[in-house]
Order: sequence, then structure tokens, then C-alpha cells
Amino acid sequence: MSKLGFWVVLTIAVIFVVGCNAVAGPTPVPTQSGQDLPNTESVQELTSRPGPASTRSPLPVPTQASYLPILPVWGIELYYIGGDGGLDLVKQAGAYWVRRNALIWSDVEPVEGERDWEALAGLEAELLAAAAQVQQVILVVRSTPEWAQSTPGSLCSPPSPEKLSAFADFMKDVVQRYSIPPYNVQYWEIGNEPDIAPELTPSDTPFGCWGKTGDPYYGGEYYAEILRAIYPQVKSANPQAQVLIGGLLLNCDPINPPETKPGSGEFKDCVPSRYLEGVLAKGGGDFFDGISYHAYDYYGGKLGQYSNSNWSSAWNLTGPTLIAKADYIRGLLTLYGIQGKFLINTESAILCGQDGNEPYCQAEEYQLTKAYYLAQVYVSAIAEQLMGNIWYSLTGWRGSGLVDNTIKPNEAYQALKNSATQLTKAGFVKQITEYGGVRGYAFERAGAPLWVLWSLDGANHTITLDGLPKSTTDVFGAPMAVSQDLTVTLAPIYLEFSK
Repeated sequence: MSKLGFWVVLTIAVIFVVGCNAVAGPTPVPTQSGQDLPNTESVQELTSRPGPASTRSPLPVPTQASYLPILPVWGIELYYIGGDGGLDLVKQAGAYWVRRNALIWSDVEPVEGERDWEALAGLEAELLAAAAQVQQVILVVRSTPEWAQSTPGSLCSPPSPEKLSAFADFMKDVVQRYSIPPYNVQYWEIGNEPDIAPELTPSDTPFGCWGKTGDPYYGGEYYAEILRAIYPQVKSANPQAQVLIGGLLLNCDPINPPETKPGSGEFKDCVPSRYLEGVLAKGGGDFFDGISYHAYDYYGGKLGQYSNSNWSSAWNLTGPTLIAKADYIRGLLTLYGIQGKFLINTESAILCGQDGNEPYCQAEEYQLTKAYYLAQVYVSAIAEQLMGNIWYSLTGWRGSGLVDNTIKPNEAYQALKNSATQLTKAGFVKQITEYGGVRGYAFERAGAPLWVLWSLDGANHTITLDGLPKSTTDVFGAPMAVSQDLTVTLAPIYLEFSK
């Protein structure tokens, strides 16, 4: 098949999967100063971090849920799992997953064949603390030692071809040591944002850099070779261990690339996002269990508004970008006939400004927007059948934190806690489309309907239900007046009905 023909087939497959989610790109929302806020992902930005209407519809009839998550989807990334209160806050929020980007190959094996496990003494203490709280850790393995680097002097580069067997041996030893009691780590992420090229980042960054500029798949075919080498060794150490393709950045949509500047007619180079395609094209589909990817959105400067123009996503069009990226990934898996793989969003947040210290990022409107967004993200994650969704992070980046500088929980933390309280053991049934201007999701919990609703267009909408809800709570879990007549705003609300 020609390259043109191949991409026609891929486009058709993705369009089939995406369906009605394909939309035109959003227009950036101006700030109060009249300047556009950043609402796109760039490698340079992302790799620098540490009118009323009345409608009427019948209540849903309880049915068997179409999708009940295997595991709780709520998770939080920590920079340290320990006695600073962070792990306790994760537990109290009802989060199940803890992601930790901290297993450094170059520290453990500075000399080929010699393991210095003492270098991981601190991490081991963290893993013990997580296991004691029954938190499921996703552990990122990264940093290539000098003797194995494919790009000399670059710790973040992948291992060289002649050292793949050494990396496979290392992964076998690591999984044998840490996937059993008392550590119990079952999820292993191979690299973090590998779809970034070495020349775009400093050598010692905690992400990347396994990409290859000038390559049609940006190095993804070589990643398939890495997976082919390590997967059998990991499974021989522990058949239950789960190998994840490491946290794909997926910087922009390669099927519908965005314009570099709206109206310019010039489109971005989205070749890095073909990294996963390279993995699959090279036969890598047999050598991983799940795909980890990252999906950020960007605050639009007004209450409830966010977007990511690199993926034609926005608050009033598609919802969180995790949906568009999941659709793209599933389109590729369908095209290559790959089944049985789970998806997990291991970095999820709404970002603000360049560093989060801008005045509009400190304003209450952003803090409320972050809380509303968080509720939407976890509803979407369940509806998209993700294995998990990891908020990045507890302390945050570019304003995304769930706590303040004193580790005191903020509004977003309360929204996450309420989301877990409301939706744990709730099965997704369908989207609610009966109300104009309102986005809604129907769930079923213990045989009773549970709805989550918010305004899709920013206007307040009065809706009338055919029956009285059992309870109504706001995005933070506070009880609201129970009535058949509701005003739906940008703030998500939870409606519980009797069986």
C-alpha cells in the first residue's frame, strides 16, 4: 500500500472511531487584557515542568451499566511518597493510583552488570508506604546509564541497540524485586514522554527523549524493538506485571493538524505524534499491555473555559482533550487489529499561564474552573473506559495543584474527592443529550440512576425533570435543594435518583 493510501485508510478508521467528536478548532479566549492565553501544547512549554432554555425528558430506566470500571480511575502524581502528608491526602481523596517518576536506571546500574540497589533505598521506603495504604503505584523507569546511551551524554535518550539485552536484564531484575510483597508494584511505564527528541531537551530531564527527528515515525519503530526485548523478560519475572508504553505526549493531531496561526493556511508538523503508529507498524502490539498518554487543557481566562487547539478541543465543543487523544489512539489500534490493550491518562490537568504565578491564575475564577474541569475529566475518563486518570499533580505545575503552598487542600481537591465519592462503583450508561445547551452523563450506582450535568455553552439552563431526585449535590459535595426544576450552570452537579 502506498503511503497516501495508508493514510487514507488511517483517516477513515479514526473518523469511524471518533464519530461525532470531530469538530472545528476552537477560537482562543482572550484574557481581560485582550491577549490570547496559551491553549496549545508545545514541547518547550510541556517539558519545562517539575439565555435560559426549558426542556423536558423522562428519567432513565435503571439498566445494567454498559461500562463499569475494573479499577477506580482516580489517581494523583506525587513527587515524593512519604511522611509529608501527601500520601494521606491521596488516600483521603479516594484516589487509587499513585504515579511516581523515580526508578532511575543510571543510578542502579552505573557500571554494566553491577546493581546498586542501595541507590533506591529512598524509593523503596516510598513504595512500602504506598503499599501499606493499598495504593497502586505506576512506576516510571527512565534515565539511561552512560555505557548504554544511544545519544552519548544524554541520560534521557533510549538505550543503544547493542545494549537492549542489558536493559531487558535490568527490567527483569527490577520486576522480580519490586512487583512482589512488600512493594507490590504491578504497573511499569517504560520512559516518560518518549515522543520527544534528545536535541529538544536537556540531558537530565525527567521525560523523553526517545524521539528521532527526520524519521517518519519519530523513532516509534525503535521503541517497538525496545518493547520486544524487555516484554518477555518482564513477564518471566512476573506474568501479572503490566508494561505500559510510556506517557505519550501526543503533541498535536496528525490526522487533522492545526494551523500554526489561525487563518494562516500553514499547518503544524505533527510527526512526533506518529510515534505510536511506528510502534504498531513495527509489530510492537504484542509487547505491551497498556498505553499511557498525557492530556492537558489550557485555561481560557474566563470561568469554566478551557481549550487545546492542537487537538481541536474546547470546553464548549468536545470536552477535555483526553477524549480526542483516546479516540486517536483507539483509531490506530483498530487499524492495526490490536485488541485487549487498556488506555490510561497518566498526566491530566488544566494549566494556567506560563508558570501559574500570573494574577489571573491566582484568581478565584481559575480555581473554580480547575474544580469544574476536574469533575468533567473524571466523568469523561469513565465514559471513555480509561483504566485510570492521574492528576498532575498534588502540588501542581502551572497552577494545577490540588493543594496550596502549605499543603492545604483547595477547591479542586474537594472536587476530586467528591467525584470519587459519587462515582466509585458507578457504571457509565450513556450521554444525556435531551437538554439543549447541557452536557450530561448517566451512570448507574447500586441499581439506581446517577446523573452528572453542567452547562455546555456557559449560559444557565432551566430544566424540568419528570420525577424528584433523591438528592442533589454540587461539585464539592455540598447538598443542594431537591427539586424537579433545576438551573444548570457551568458548575457540574450530581443528581441521585431512587431505584
